[in-house]
Amino acid sequence: MFIADASEAASIIEGETDLDAAVRLARNALEIEAVSTLDADGVVTASTSEPLVGVPVRNELIAYGANGHRFMALAAAIDEDLWLDGVVEWPATSVLYQVVSPLDDGSSLLLHYDVSKLLARRTQPGEIQPEALQLLGLAAIFGLFGGAILFGHSRAARRYREVELESELLRAHSEELRAANKDLDRARHQAEEALALAEEKIRIRSEFVLMINHELRTPLTSVVTGAELLRSGTLSDRDRRVVLDAMVTDGARLQEIIDQILAVARIENRGLSYELTEVPLGEVCEALRSAHPASTLILPPDGSDTFVRTDVRALGLVVASLVDNAFTHGAQNVTVECMTRSVFSPQLEVGERPEDAVFIMVSDDGPGIDIRFLPRIFEKFEKSSFSSGTGLGLYMARMIIEALEGSLSVHSSPTGSTFRIALPLVSVRQPVATP
Repeated sequence: MFIADASEAASIIEGETDLDAAVRLARNALEIEAVSTLDADGVVTASTSEPLVGVPVRNELIAYGANGHRFMALAAAIDEDLWLDGVVEWPATSVLYQVVSPLDDGSSLLLHYDVSKLLARRTQPGEIQPEALQLLGLAAIFGLFGGAILFGHSRAARRYREVELESELLRAHSEELRAANKDLDRARHQAEEALALAEEKIRIRSEFVLMINHELRTPLTSVVTGAELLRSGTLSDRDRRVVLDAMVTDGARLQEIIDQILAVARIENRGLSYELTEVPLGEVCEALRSAHPASTLILPPDGSDTFVRTDVRALGLVVASLVDNAFTHGAQNVTVECMTRSVFSPQLEVGERPEDAVFIMVSDDGPGIDIRFLPRIFEKFEKSSFSSGTGLGLYMARMIIEALEGSLSVHSSPTGSTFRIALPLVSVRQPVATP
């Protein structure tokens, strides 16, 4: 019956340009409570109950049928008042039988039936003889009883299918929400990391500007002041020599700062590349003796038999920088030791330590490194708040050692600091015995 009604209504509505008139014709032809058309999103586009136009259906099963282009029939409470000829005949929450049927253009029909009038409307009673009245009444009672059982069973089955479908929809929505929450958490985490990185870059940039302003201004002021004193011609020969010595020292400091900044720029633009050669460890350590004469050098006993793959000049620059750094920060004594074995527990290590390595240890008796600053000492422009310099020395040392295929590590305490350089060990060559 419902399929036949839907087919008849479709034949009336399809192809009509005036949908309002078409749905009224369909309702009159079917003699049912209401006829509406739905778009693919479940929104009412035309209806014999005018207040429904433009309102989306909220029943999940009806929406499921409209969206999926499926035929569905169910008894359910209506969401909006149903009007007939300008009068509310069925208020919201009234239970009506509702049928959704697809149309060829992608829209759908929605037919409403009053459950209590459905049977009477579809049954045309004939003449009943008086003598058969009691039998008909008895048959009607049994028929109604059986119909009620069947109706209750079918209604329970429909309700079960409705609940099952709603559960499936809820499970699907739950999975979508979980996936969306994961995406949101991931996006939030990435945004927090990007914000933290941006704030860190801003902090480093601000501190660098302040540091460069201080580091450049101090020696530059000394050079300018010394030049003005010399130009005045009022200085004695002794004072002139003192001023010239100070100008040379501060000029050298300016050149060192500028060279460091330019070196870092070259490293970051072009990278570092060295031609590594096999050099005896003893020869490497002897070359380090001239890297900083103020340090104490300890040579290994078997240095002539151990070969290292490195660039001696670049390694000397790193060792000299570490020794200079130690003296600058308050050390009285600095020791440079070459060894083939190392018992050392680094608090921080950068670069990849070779599996077979030799070690250069630079140890001092200074006040040590602030534990709060220690994790950042090999980063660019990072330096202790109370120290001088550009904060580029240890960063450049790290870049050079990594280019030499080694690692650089540190351990510090209030009694001093030790930096360890690990370089690739090539081989240990035994001396040839002479007869």
